[in-house]
Amino acid sequence: MDNQASADARHDVTALVEDLLIRGLATGASDLHFEPTDRGMFVRARVDGQLIDFESIPGDLAGNVVSRLKILASLLTYRVDIPQEGSFRFSSSSSSDDDGAPDLRVATFPTIRGERAVVRVFRPELRFQLLDSLGMADEQVMVLRKAVSQPSGLIVLTGPAGSGKTTTLYALLRELHSRHPERSVIALEDPVEQRIDGVTQIQINPHGELSYERCMRSLLRQDPQVLLLGEVRDSKTASMVIEAALTGHLILTSIHSGYPAETIVRFLEMGIPPYQLVSALTLVCAQRLVRRICSKCGNTKTESCRRCLGTGYAGRTAVAHVVRINEDARAMILNQATVPQLRAALAAQGPDLRARAAALAAEGITNEDEIRRVIGLEEW
Repeated sequence: MDNQASADARHDVTALVEDLLIRGLATGASDLHFEPTDRGMFVRARVDGQLIDFESIPGDLAGNVVSRLKILASLLTYRVDIPQEGSFRFSSSSSSDDDGAPDLRVATFPTIRGERAVVRVFRPELRFQLLDSLGMADEQVMVLRKAVSQPSGLIVLTGPAGSGKTTTLYALLRELHSRHPERSVIALEDPVEQRIDGVTQIQINPHGELSYERCMRSLLRQDPQVLLLGEVRDSKTASMVIEAALTGHLILTSIHSGYPAETIVRFLEMGIPPYQLVSALTLVCAQRLVRRICSKCGNTKTESCRRCLGTGYAGRTAVAHVVRINEDARAMILNQATVPQLRAALAAQGPDLRARAAALAAEGITNEDEIRRVIGLEEW
């Protein structure tokens, strides 16, 4: 191939990747998957939590597409045998608005058919999402507001991956900063997904020197009043957040668990003594995201509907079960109650996830099929 032909090929791939990113972002996708196959590559977009087929790339271009993504993310193009991660701010050649450009995180992984790449999208407009806009019930928002106004304690968001926990944590930080701008707020995240004014944000490297454990030990000497810890992943992290809450700090964090009762038991299983947990834990919010019925086609799944792309749904809303750790709950934790016993006690504080989702279905916001998909069957 001569120099001109090589330049043309590079230009074609550059234009192709830019077009794929522009069109993918236009769908509102949170992720774009570049999946190699025996004959080429499939591109799929995750829209409202669901993967939809987006584009097919011929085999002679597949490798070059991943290479182009790696160049944009400042990754090593010649290393195709190891996973890599990088990021860049995407601004198309036809756009002059760099301030509104999304941040894209690229993660590559070697497979037997070539490199697989996933592009995660962090949109600037999400930086301004407030607690009132998440879709929770008014009384739940009020309880969360009161919790972040307290000087100390532990607030835990729980749910599976992709349930909106991080978005709610950011909304709580914005709420706290707007009401109490005098408080010192520090966030430890892996990675930092949104930048928030008035908050000192630190990106953790769990496998490097800047780990959660090292940061927590040092940050307590930085005179913080509020700490956000992105996720409790193990017993060491759990011990650190409990200790920080017990020493007079307000701690916001998340954990992968299903429901409030299971979250409490999860902390106990991590070795947290019951007497420490009841002294530190203030509130648990279990959360899911359900898709909203498309306002244009009314869930008829019309392929020509541009708003929902033929899925019948457009946008998502939060479904939550917010529980305060009151005296009754504390007594049950100290007595090491079982998960069913805790569930029964916590249910008295208000609608659980399924009841809240059923109310949304009754209002025509979502439907039973979506509830079963996200929350599961009522009896299992």
